[in-house]
Amino acid sequence: MVETPDGFAIRPTRSMVRQALFNVLADRVPDSRFLDLFAGAGTVGFEALSRGAASAVFVDSDRRAQSVIARNAERFGCGKRCRTVHAEVARWLRTGPREVPEADICFVDAPYRDPDVDTVLALLGDHPPPLVVCEHHRARRLPDRLGELERVRDINHGLTTLTFLQRTSET
Repeated sequence: MVETPDGFAIRPTRSMVRQALFNVLADRVPDSRFLDLFAGAGTVGFEALSRGAASAVFVDSDRRAQSVIARNAERFGCGKRCRTVHAEVARWLRTGPREVPEADICFVDAPYRDPDVDTVLALLGDHPPPLVVCEHHRARRLPDRLGELERVRDINHGLTTLTFLQRTSET
């Protein structure tokens, strides 16, 4: 089980939502490079690693979250396959990190009321990985297109929606 920090600042993705996510991702996960934005405790990235992802990059601005991710990576014995980035996600994306176009799957789980998610998705749309999955409140409707990303599927679980965005062109 993934350790999570105390308090409400970090909201780990619920197990039913993770199960739905990985049921859809299935064969795309093994040997993939996974990018977990707004990683929190890293539950989704660690799930990807447990399902055979080659590596995971965890990006979060909360130092407590970074510490928890490092401890979990050590506990699970996957530290060599993990990299943590302490940064505000939109600011980090503006620097043009190589991890974005090199990723096979990018998972975005911003706080539900965070207006930065629109900026983050727009930045990802400029130089996207093949697949971006955004977890968000079901009341928020994402655009059909964001740069080179096109919405291909939505899955609803209670108040949570997973929106799948696929790269439309080869970069």
